[in-house]
Amino acid sequence: MWELHCQSLGKRFGERWVFRGLSLQVAQGQVLVVRGANGSGKTTFIRMLAGLLAPTEGRIALSYQGHPLTDRVRWLGWCATDGALYRELTAYEHLHWWATVRGLRFEAESERHLPPMLMAHLARFELADRAHERVRAYSTGMRQRLRLAIATLGKPPLLLLDEPDAGLDAAGLRLIEQVIDEQRARGITIFATNRTEAECWGDLCLAMGV
Repeated sequence: MWELHCQSLGKRFGERWVFRGLSLQVAQGQVLVVRGANGSGKTTFIRMLAGLLAPTEGRIALSYQGHPLTDRVRWLGWCATDGALYRELTAYEHLHWWATVRGLRFEAESERHLPPMLMAHLARFELADRAHERVRAYSTGMRQRLRLAIATLGKPPLLLLDEPDAGLDAAGLRLIEQVIDEQRARGITIFATNRTEAECWGDLCLAMGV
């Protein structure tokens, strides 16, 4: 059983506290929706969970069967609208690099020397036909689909989504719903949103800035 614990979290920038005293527990199979107005601390909270920001106070712990885990790169997937993509790399090259970082193993296809698993994953996000095109030519929606593909590569147990619906059309929104439903069976999902209608995707709700 995967569990995420946050105890008395607080984050301060200069003299201003974004939030303080935030404690929660999310278990495998649960989806936490983080909502609030711009500037309420949603992105700050998600970035702290991802290890991109250090808390000013408090602690964060991800555990499996009661045993704490420290190597977050191998255990989490992160998707945000400002998530870095390299304009001169292709979608396939992005996935191949992340697969290597996460220690994923796959069999190469003998004829084209391409791992079928990576191509199938890109197809899931409707990017297979442009897998070898440089990201600089992608639309905003396509780049967000690529970020989702990277975040879900290898089925990480902790999936963090910061406004994942940004720039997506109706088909993209249905894809996010499918990703969240699949994640329930294998781990924890935490996503931030400004859309009140997206709250129905979650089991728990954390209101920031109230």
